[in-house]
This record gives sequence, C-alpha cells and structure tokens, in this order.
Amino acid sequence: MAKAFPRKDILQSLYTKLSGIASVYIPNRPASTPVGLSEFIVVDLPGTMRDQNAYQDASLRLDLFQKEFAGGIEDVNGLDALYQSVIALFPIVTDKFTAISPRLVAGGSDEKGYHYLMIYANILTK
Repeated sequence: MAKAFPRKDILQSLYTKLSGIASVYIPNRPASTPVGLSEFIVVDLPGTMRDQNAYQDASLRLDLFQKEFAGGIEDVNGLDALYQSVIALFPIVTDKFTAISPRLVAGGSDEKGYHYLMIYANILTK
C-alpha cells in the first residue's frame, strides 16, 4: 500500500521556518503585493512526488523576491542578504522530511517591481 506524501506538512513547516526571514506565499507569487513589501519568499513543491518504498522524494523550489530600485534596477545586496538568510537554514531537518542539496538558479525581473532568485533542493520524507 502506498504511503501518503506529507505535502501539507512540508509546506506548513517551511512556511513557519521561512516566515522568520520574510513574508511567505504558497505555492504561487501573488498577483499583487502589499504596498511597502520589500521582500518575500514563494514555496513550491513542483513536479512529481516519488515513492521510493523506503522513503519518498520530491523537488523543492524557493523563489526569493526583492523589491527593485527605481527604474527596475536589481537590489543586488538586498537579494543576496535574503539568499544568505535562506541558504543558512540548510539542511532543513524536521520529523517529517529533510531538505538537502540547495542549488541557486538565476532569476531576473518579474516585471512587477521585484527581482528574484530561485533555490532548488531535494526533499526526502521520513
């Protein structure tokens, strides 16, 4: 019998852990953001959650958004500070899962006033 993938538990745990760094949204970027919001994180478990019998695995994507300077200029220092705060949490270990092997992927402008970076990682359930 297949074991249920603890998607909700993983998302709630990451929401709680990352909320200490910035505002968190699951699983998509909001269409609009509150005035004055300088940074936020989007948590998603894209793709397939695979059952490997002894454990389950999936991909984790964290999108890190930082408000741009006037004229659409990236706040490199602000985005790097957000990245450093998040990457310092790895490996993320809970009683339900472990998030390991974070990989930085370049983002760019979202054309809505923010620049972003993406962190991909592996999730292994317990």
